[in-house]
Amino acid sequence: MPGSHADVDSEAISPLRHRPFVLMLLASAGTFSGFSLLLPVVPMWAVEQEAGAVVAGAATGTFMASTVLVQFVVPAFVRSFGYRSGLILGAVLIGLPASLLAAFPSAAGILGLSFVRGLGFGFITVCGSALIAELLPQGSLARGSGLYGLAVGMPQLVGLPFGSAVAENWGFAPVFALATALPLLAIGPLLGLPRSRPKEDTGSTGVRAVADLVMATWRPWLPMFAMSAGYGALASFLPIVLTPSVATIALLVIPGTAMLTRWLAGHFGDRIAAPGRLLLPALAVGAVGLLLFALVSESESWLVAAVVAVAVFGVGFGVVQNDALVTMFDRAPAAQASVSWNVAYDAGQGIGAVAVGAVISATTVWAGFGLLGVAALVMLPAAWKAGKKGKTDG
Repeated sequence: MPGSHADVDSEAISPLRHRPFVLMLLASAGTFSGFSLLLPVVPMWAVEQEAGAVVAGAATGTFMASTVLVQFVVPAFVRSFGYRSGLILGAVLIGLPASLLAAFPSAAGILGLSFVRGLGFGFITVCGSALIAELLPQGSLARGSGLYGLAVGMPQLVGLPFGSAVAENWGFAPVFALATALPLLAIGPLLGLPRSRPKEDTGSTGVRAVADLVMATWRPWLPMFAMSAGYGALASFLPIVLTPSVATIALLVIPGTAMLTRWLAGHFGDRIAAPGRLLLPALAVGAVGLLLFALVSESESWLVAAVVAVAVFGVGFGVVQNDALVTMFDRAPAAQASVSWNVAYDAGQGIGAVAVGAVISATTVWAGFGLLGVAALVMLPAAWKAGKKGKTDG
């Protein structure tokens, strides 16, 4: 009965005691490994094939564009076929095309395969985060969300520098093979998931619902978008801009600092600030990191400063990730807030990579990353307003 001792125990049980949730974590780590390994490597491959900086940035942009597009249709897919089918389809779509990159090295081939892989990533991100709530009891959601963050964060912490280092030292073929194998191996744990569908319909997906969501979440959305744009640009161009050894270190530093500060923001945020109050300082710190990187990126005598700059950016990015999501949850239903946050994250990465690639090809590295830093500063008023607005006035 409600409120019984048994119910309290079931609510308090560790998420790691829930076998389907553990299987989902294992599968998420595998699929995100396929994503992380190739995030910096595909732009390197484009440059290696003499496709140019524009195509290098467009590869990430195309990937993220298809991710965002498919995220809007994944809920309808899982209502019909279930989460397990969505995750398996995502694993196949992000994994198999990686094996074809060497066979189709033209600009069109790189962009086309990036588009297909982005579709898979869209399925993975929506289904994986939704299953936290679908698989776990209410009392385990916070811990489950934290564990999911580690499961998808560690592959980025390891995969970003590892992928570029392997490509630099042993060639692209081993990275393409790993990025194919790891998502396909994730299908094994996925087969152990129940054939679950959404427990409830979250409401209309019409134009009015989208408009209401935009009005409720645009203030925290803009800082999240700005920092994601910086992350997408750095992940795509660090191996091209910096020397191989320094790029490897920088690609380790960004997700490492972001994962740590995101955890710290979640751990202390409720004690020290209301939702949205951390966005202004965090966005400012991230913008400073981008501007510092722009200043030192083209000088071989300032490579250590470049690593410091991306660490500063990572600090801001991690806090913005956490506080933007908490703020969106404060202003919109959980499912809609999650969609808004994911769109900001993925669209930001893609647009940041494309924009910087276009600017670099026409001007300089300094101009490309300086533009992102200035854009982040322009969004500071929205971050300030996000910390002052509540649910009722969005």
